[in-house]
Amino acid sequence: MAEMKLSELAERVGGRLEGDGGKVIRGVAPVETAGGDEVTFLANRKYERHVAQTSAGAVIVPEDYSGPQPPAGALIRCKDSYFAFREAMVAFHGFREHPFEGVDPRADIHPTASLAPGARVGAFVTVARGAKIGAGAVIYPGCYVGESVRMGDGCTLYPNVTLYDGTVLHDRVTIHAGTSIGHDGFGYATHAGADKVVRHEKIPQAGWVEIESDVEIGAGCAIDRATMGATVIGAGTKFSNLVAIGHGTRLGKHCLLVAQAGLAGSVVVEDYCVFAGQAGVVGHIRIGRGAKIAAQAGVTADVPAGQEMGGSPAIPLPEVRRSWMVATRLPQLRSAVKRLARQVQALKKRLGDSDADEPEDF
Repeated sequence: MAEMKLSELAERVGGRLEGDGGKVIRGVAPVETAGGDEVTFLANRKYERHVAQTSAGAVIVPEDYSGPQPPAGALIRCKDSYFAFREAMVAFHGFREHPFEGVDPRADIHPTASLAPGARVGAFVTVARGAKIGAGAVIYPGCYVGESVRMGDGCTLYPNVTLYDGTVLHDRVTIHAGTSIGHDGFGYATHAGADKVVRHEKIPQAGWVEIESDVEIGAGCAIDRATMGATVIGAGTKFSNLVAIGHGTRLGKHCLLVAQAGLAGSVVVEDYCVFAGQAGVVGHIRIGRGAKIAAQAGVTADVPAGQEMGGSPAIPLPEVRRSWMVATRLPQLRSAVKRLARQVQALKKRLGDSDADEPEDF
């Protein structure tokens, strides 16, 4: 297990140490459970109360932190405490090491496929005709790499990933278990034939999927091939699990898509957009740079750059919050309206209004 002095850790994460720099740290742990030889972090202010009870040897905090002090630990003040936590995780725990080398003899690799030096291929992998696998790529057991697929250097496919024919991965793409890339898009022409029966006739899906460098795609995701041209996932974009992307959609660079987000076909998403869990987007619209779509939002029209949207159908988030505030008071508002209706009817009766019936319940 790695270990380092607290002073070394502070330098590694780019922070300012307050406390004993000679203390030895051996790992990173949550604030509630960290021990005296572990470092923890605070990035969300709602967890400040835990700092006063933590047994951690040190706490990474924002530069302006003024909350409770850890009983026995030190503070490392950082400009970006969450990124500093990331650096500490890398320092102590590193990244997953792949458990196999070379090409397993049980893999089925077509004679016309090519593997660059250092590529690793696990058991029961299929690499089809004309596929090209880049240097240092890792393909876990059970994966299917289709005809004419191009995988760049340093890509990783975890178990049971499927890359349909023609899929293109640039460098350092990571795809987690059970994801399917490049299957047919949902393309049908609804048409009444000579027999007058309306059928959904399949449109050939002749395009492909292109995933740019440094993309990571979670488990159980699905990205459709385009009808024509490419479905594109921009460089640095990250998917959680169970994300679905329709045919011909083009995602910009460094976007974030959280679990169960779904984008229909032919959507254009500019750079740095965020889609929270279960957000849905209709086809043929444009999402502007830096837009944020809240959880379970249903986007039905273009979204301007930088706009935060929520609700279904989605509207600007400040309006959603106001609507939610009203919705939580609907029982009281109902009672108030009924009371006012009774008062109006009483006034009508005093004035001899023949229409002064009892108000309807609602």
